[in-house]
Amino acid sequence: MHPDPALLRLNLARALAWALLLGGWIGLASLADRFAAGPLPAFGLVATWLLALGLFASLAGRLSLDAWVLRGVLLACALVAARGVHAAVQGGGLVALLPALLAWALLTALASTTVRALRRALGRMPGTPVAAAAAGAAIAWAVVGDPGDLAALAPRLAGLLGAAALLLAALQPSGNAAASGCRAGLFDCSLPAWSRNGWHAPQRWPILLASLGMLPMMCSLPQMLALCRSAALPAEVVLGVHLGAMFVPAWLLRGVLAGHGRRAAWACGALLAAGGAAAWLAAPTAWWWLELAHGSAWSLAWAAQLADPALRAERHAPPWRAAAGHALFALLLGAAVAWAGLQAVLGLQLALAAAGALSLVVLAGLALRQHVAEHLEALPGRVRR
Repeated sequence: MHPDPALLRLNLARALAWALLLGGWIGLASLADRFAAGPLPAFGLVATWLLALGLFASLAGRLSLDAWVLRGVLLACALVAARGVHAAVQGGGLVALLPALLAWALLTALASTTVRALRRALGRMPGTPVAAAAAGAAIAWAVVGDPGDLAALAPRLAGLLGAAALLLAALQPSGNAAASGCRAGLFDCSLPAWSRNGWHAPQRWPILLASLGMLPMMCSLPQMLALCRSAALPAEVVLGVHLGAMFVPAWLLRGVLAGHGRRAAWACGALLAAGGAAAWLAAPTAWWWLELAHGSAWSLAWAAQLADPALRAERHAPPWRAAAGHALFALLLGAAVAWAGLQAVLGLQLALAAAGALSLVVLAGLALRQHVAEHLEALPGRVRR
């Protein structure tokens, strides 16, 4: 057996796209947290990044670009973003950071366009992107290092931007990048994008709840890293554990969950409840247990979403709608953190854990009802009557 070069190119592009997403989110959020005058402006910049990413993804999905034009825009975005990050650290502050944020969002959306073009050029189903996403998370973790060390962070982020843009330009297939009918827009439909109709089925509630767990943690990641740094824990270790919990379970269990949505639902609900219980009982290590349990729940929920089309959002749903919701959530979370500190994030995760425990009770009730119905069905007709 020989490796398929086309499949290797696709997986490399997927890994680079995920590295841009995670590296940008962590790096830009860390810069915003340092330069903004309080939590609300910092979370506001994160909200701007999320909204811009969704808008650019919607725009990129509608355009048909020549490969050379796309290569040029990729490199231009990387240059603008790198200069903005460098200028922000050198005294430019938020004024220099805003164009970097917008350019990075456009670069990530165009990386998704490259992934889509390579997948279509492959001509067959390439399999789930979990391994490539895990590789992208590892790249982002290696590049970011300690997000609080801005003097080292800026050149590392610039290196990620330049290397990713050059490689994506080289990977871009010839011809036009066709417009997309993708349900999620980003990364060739591989991002979690849950259907609102899924809430009508109680069997799916734990998976849908678990999919909500990482948004507040990712938005408040700089504050969480600062908290752990005050406890003499290296920021690199905390960040590695966080990203590992998000991607390693999905990578290890990617074949186990296919066709077993019920198992995934029970596992997600149990992890949500366990994370909340551990955070409630073990105060000194609350964040660690919460991060591990809820990150793993999100990971399994994502793997289940990739394996089950019924859990996915509508195929033609524009990305900007979900992005607008995420941006609004980031703003509300920023207001809560400004008022109550990180206890607001902890309270939100505990509420999510309580909802996960309640969803387990619902699952148990449904399983009991099904068992009773099957038992009655097996009885003779006279006994049933």
